[in-house]
Amino acid sequence: MAQQIFDLSCLQSLINYSFANISRIKKELNLAETINSLDFFCIAILKFDDAKDLKYTVEILNKLLRNSDAFFSEGNKFIYLVLPGTDRLGASFVLEDIKEFSDNKFTYKVSELNQENTKDIGKILFDLKKSLS
Repeated sequence: MAQQIFDLSCLQSLINYSFANISRIKKELNLAETINSLDFFCIAILKFDDAKDLKYTVEILNKLLRNSDAFFSEGNKFIYLVLPGTDRLGASFVLEDIKEFSDNKFTYKVSELNQENTKDIGKILFDLKKSLS
């Protein structure tokens, strides 16, 4: 279960911190190989037309997401989800279930990322948001 909605300005710092910890642990354990549950994550953007729908979906997310998942809000229209160890297919599967449960009250896009392509998370978020327009 996710514990809270984070401020979007913290997203890059959270990602950098998470990957730094993962790199340190992998180094200490002499793990050179790629491990999907450690090295990859998905970020999704959910767009709402109505703030009430966003609030309702936040309640659902608080009940369904894992403790390792995080979500960030931007105004009354957007939620960004960070799903560690989840590939694009897994994220889409989860989001389709949530979307169906919430009567299709949002649209979404998903991007699968790894440590190498998260240096400019602002651009990634911008591109995801633009793709929903």
